[in-house]
Amino acid sequence: MTIIGYDFYGTQFFRSPGNAIKDIFYGELKGGIYDELEIRDRTDKPTDKNKTKWELDHRAIFKFAGDLEGGNISNSGLEIVSFAIKRRRVNEIDSVTLDHIPFVNNLSINYEDYTQPNDELIYTIVPIAQNDLEGKPVEVHVKSDFVGWWLVDKETDNTLGFDSAIGEIGSVETALNQGRTVIETLSRYPSVYYFDKDYHTFSLSTAIVPSEFERSGQNYEKIVNTFIRDHRPFIVKSDTGRIFVCDCSNPRFSTPLNTWRDYDYGVLTIDFLEIHDYNEFMNE
Repeated sequence: MTIIGYDFYGTQFFRSPGNAIKDIFYGELKGGIYDELEIRDRTDKPTDKNKTKWELDHRAIFKFAGDLEGGNISNSGLEIVSFAIKRRRVNEIDSVTLDHIPFVNNLSINYEDYTQPNDELIYTIVPIAQNDLEGKPVEVHVKSDFVGWWLVDKETDNTLGFDSAIGEIGSVETALNQGRTVIETLSRYPSVYYFDKDYHTFSLSTAIVPSEFERSGQNYEKIVNTFIRDHRPFIVKSDTGRIFVCDCSNPRFSTPLNTWRDYDYGVLTIDFLEIHDYNEFMNE
């Protein structure tokens, strides 16, 4: 089938009238199975494969592969301006929007998420058109798996692993602090009242073993400048699936009294105070 201008012609490959049909302004394909549809306006100039928007002088090839619409990515023909990266647990309905990535044609996007808990997760890539219109999402089912406790900066992706130890590994003890008031009365028993305060406190330690050209004290200063002096909330997550938003304070750095030149390591300990809800923090 061939349409030239406003005229329609049949061909031997498609059952259609043999004579030209004049004045066609609209066409619709439905109720069939199509292998390939090619739309173009000119045949005397090469087609720019980097086109992201189809107009009269552009060429679009529709493969009907279920993932393209006229060169756009499942967005009803609208021009894609960015991709939204979202994440949710398998047993949850609401997603957290992690980032918006600008769309650049033919550019491969590699996105790394450091804020995820140890759990089964569904990542969703959503094409965003102008006026923030969302297209058809693509879902990826993954299972997160890491070891130890990790400190994560949501804004910069800086991380610090509490996954190394010198000697005894030890354990992490978290304390739940609740708003609780005990009032002594004239009767035998006191009265106890609870209010909304409910947060965790804990401490984490890790061994700092520097590389060949660094010293442990230099690494300690980098960590303090990155996570302590900024006075911002950070994510603290565990391989058990627990995850907190905390204030980091009171760093302690223990080093041995070295008698060997190359024996340079230290043990860093930081106190953490839970100050925010994780889901709310991720949606800010």
